[in-house]
Amino acid sequence: MSDKYRIEYDSHTRKDFEDVWNIEAEYFESSTISSVKQVMDWDRKNKDIYVFVRDIQINKIVGECTILPISKEQFGGFLSNQWQDTELDSQDLLAYQEGNTYCLLFSAIAIDKKYRGDKTVLNYLLKGINTRINYLIKKNIKFENMCAEAQTIDGQRFIEGFLNLKEKNVSKQGYKLYSFDCKEDMEKWIRIFPLYIERYSVTIK
Repeated sequence: MSDKYRIEYDSHTRKDFEDVWNIEAEYFESSTISSVKQVMDWDRKNKDIYVFVRDIQINKIVGECTILPISKEQFGGFLSNQWQDTELDSQDLLAYQEGNTYCLLFSAIAIDKKYRGDKTVLNYLLKGINTRINYLIKKNIKFENMCAEAQTIDGQRFIEGFLNLKEKNVSKQGYKLYSFDCKEDMEKWIRIFPLYIERYSVTIK
């Protein structure tokens, strides 16, 4: 593991979430970015939804991923353009409970533009995502499907290349919406995702 970066899952500060907002603002329209207050409210409701990569040397978040647990009804509403993640308040966000089944909304993944050339940051995010999902599975939490919205070309490449999601619809803003076809596809992705990480890791010099 690098002595420059660290993967973090919890104990986030307001400064961390401000770093995340600034990263997302480099890529996305501000109206599509959840506010700092909103994501901090999410964090208080569910501590298992964030994966951050910190540059230890300057004490700054430089990569981030947000994966939200949602109900089957919320999943259907997202894919049919009835709501988007910026409308999800902490009351509607689900908290994980052992034995329950959830859909996942891959809400965001982004890397500070200054670090785009360092593949280690994305590699750490990928490893963090895999670690978090398997941590939840070991707690007897089950997953039925996953959805995502691609607002950029890089987002499309990530969703199609690393998540294996299939395009299902287009949002009101013109962005592609994705999901798996079925639960079996989700289960297959969980099994093969570590292989994708290994293949990406060998490209890092």
